[in-house]
Amino acid sequence: MDASDRFSDILTKMTDGIPLFESVAERDGFLRDAVTTVRDELQADLAAVYIVDEDGGELVFRAGVDNDGTWDRRSCPPRFSLDGNDVGRAFAEGRVLRLAFPADDPDHPFRSKMIIPVARGPIHLGVLILAFHRDGAFADYDDEDVLAAAARLGVLLDDASVLIGRKHAAERRVVNGRKAGGGLAVGRAFPFWTGGDRAGTAPEPVEDAEAAARRFETAIRRSIHQLEDIRDRAEAGVSETGALIFTAQVLMLRDEAFVGAMRERIADGEGAAAAVRAVVNDYAGRFSAMSEQRLAEKAQDVRDLGYRILTNLDDNPAESFSYAGRITLARHIYPSDLFRLSLEGVSGVVLMGAALTAHISILARSLGLPVLVTDDKSILDIAADTPLVLDADSGRLLVDPPQEILEDFRRNAAQADDTPDHYTIRGRTSDGTAVQVLANVNILRDAEQARIQGAEGIGLYRSEFPFILKNDILSEEQQYQIYRSIVATQDGKPVVLRTADIGGDKILQGRETPESNPFLGVRGIRFSLAHRDLFRDQLKAMLRAGADADLGIMLPMVSGVEEVLEAKEEIQRAVAALKRRGVPHNARPRIGAMVELPSAALAVGPLAAETDFLSIGTNDLTMYLLAVDRTNENLSHLYRSHHPTVLRTVAGIARRAARAETEVSVCGDAAADPELTPFFVGIGIRKLSVSPDRIEPLKQRLAMMSLDEAETIAAEMLAIRRVAAMETYLAGIRERFGLPTAPIPTYA
Repeated sequence: MDASDRFSDILTKMTDGIPLFESVAERDGFLRDAVTTVRDELQADLAAVYIVDEDGGELVFRAGVDNDGTWDRRSCPPRFSLDGNDVGRAFAEGRVLRLAFPADDPDHPFRSKMIIPVARGPIHLGVLILAFHRDGAFADYDDEDVLAAAARLGVLLDDASVLIGRKHAAERRVVNGRKAGGGLAVGRAFPFWTGGDRAGTAPEPVEDAEAAARRFETAIRRSIHQLEDIRDRAEAGVSETGALIFTAQVLMLRDEAFVGAMRERIADGEGAAAAVRAVVNDYAGRFSAMSEQRLAEKAQDVRDLGYRILTNLDDNPAESFSYAGRITLARHIYPSDLFRLSLEGVSGVVLMGAALTAHISILARSLGLPVLVTDDKSILDIAADTPLVLDADSGRLLVDPPQEILEDFRRNAAQADDTPDHYTIRGRTSDGTAVQVLANVNILRDAEQARIQGAEGIGLYRSEFPFILKNDILSEEQQYQIYRSIVATQDGKPVVLRTADIGGDKILQGRETPESNPFLGVRGIRFSLAHRDLFRDQLKAMLRAGADADLGIMLPMVSGVEEVLEAKEEIQRAVAALKRRGVPHNARPRIGAMVELPSAALAVGPLAAETDFLSIGTNDLTMYLLAVDRTNENLSHLYRSHHPTVLRTVAGIARRAARAETEVSVCGDAAADPELTPFFVGIGIRKLSVSPDRIEPLKQRLAMMSLDEAETIAAEMLAIRRVAAMETYLAGIRERFGLPTAPIPTYA
């Protein structure tokens, strides 16, 4: 019997017939006996077990013995943190670690040590540590065999988890959090962090290399077919960007270096699943180590491909890979991951301890995807396929609820998907004053929803989203196809395409010197003017997409008129280049600028003289005026679009724009706030641009008031100087017009 088989046999005997314990003392005694058995049978010099304490974020010593029979000495510290040490690393990564120590190092009483993670399915429970005084003690142990054997101990530890007050996931009925994307979802848990480790865990069939190769090739063909199907559906119904993402994944499955490495391992006699896992882990590790963010983020794409292949190795086509009906649980997620998961039919997403970025929140709203962010570590214990109910609007995740609750939520979710049967035709006040209601658009789905809901055009298309979702720079042709699909949805209504409000910290990270403060760095128009080759490609794509359309090109993060003048020169160069090529294009687009920096707010006159329109971006304007990062939870209570300073600044912009006879709109999130609607109308704003789901509520809100009422309310608000007084006044507005008490989220 080899070393791995011996280890497995010991743990099998040890965990057979586990008794029902009457007390903690009995359980402690059993663990001590078990660890002693392991040490004696393997003739190790030390054996110890640590169990995770999720609340404390550490691994806690439960039982251990050395060859002197000492239970808790210096060689067994009472606890380990979950990071910054080898024990925590083995636990977190779920892999066996072998350590060797130099013979001349007196600080190490052992020459070789093996740290084995102990898990029950996807739930990480603790670690088993074995140590020897001699070198190379674990050379004969196979990692996969050791992990499989340790899983038997996981059964024991899970049943004895009450020792440290750990609760089973099924006993944690409600997880609380905060909404990033609203809605209801009912589905089964898919722990995203398990990746390919969760798939293909069943024993592989006994087969020769030729049979394994046939099974592998079938899985590859099935995976390519699935990805091509998703790509085609994405191209037809959501975004050209989706087609780009899934085309890239198909190309990876046709890459000889990637798939060929798997074929070689199978030909050498390795099992198909083992070969896939080995190559995927190798590629994912190499991508993760890269300095460029766009490349490092591809590690998750590789893991996702690995999971797809492993699942498709199953001979039953009904069990092929799918996210449909799943609620994904993740520690961190990129916008590209969120977008891809949505296209693959995921029902909802729960993020643990993630910073809520504006892009994640905006994208979740565009996708209509329920997303919850929580600091509750208990989601790490939720087993795969556990029934879940995600109520993102109320900030709750229900874990393994009773069947009747599941059915109630399924009915509610179906009703929430019902499309209204009528929409208000135009935006106007009760006395007939026209206020144009436009749409903020991020992806093709938004543009189509805007048309359905009666938007009077697109007031803001955030052109950075294709770059963010693709995690890379796009060619002129790729951008043209995306922008053209957006313009085509509006049937001749005006469309404003904003040039990319993005910085080097996102797209070029690792290729340029990192910025210590990207918010005050090279972003928006600064980024475009610093990378003119990229800017020219974007401008040409926009001009081509706007041929025969009412096209506006808007410049973001403008700090002064000089940037507008430089950008206009680039637009003229792009027009001239397209004319030389003989390509259809819009040679006279309307040129606009975002007013979202304090310097721009003070330069409205000069900006108006050089542009056809201005748009107030209240999100960033509020952030810069109040020096508050709206994505920082510690400061969120200070971020107020209704702050008296913000409102006086917005009113000043509107007044100076009117004096210059320049059209001005509001496109920040505050434009959809029903409490602020009368203020904007009262100061002379006649264009409001909001997310598609806010178009109809905004039109109905406009119809509730007259122009005289709006002007009176605006004057009264401008006379207020204190935040507390403003909030008292707004409470009166809510009561007067019967508005809901909950404010509209301020992220998007």
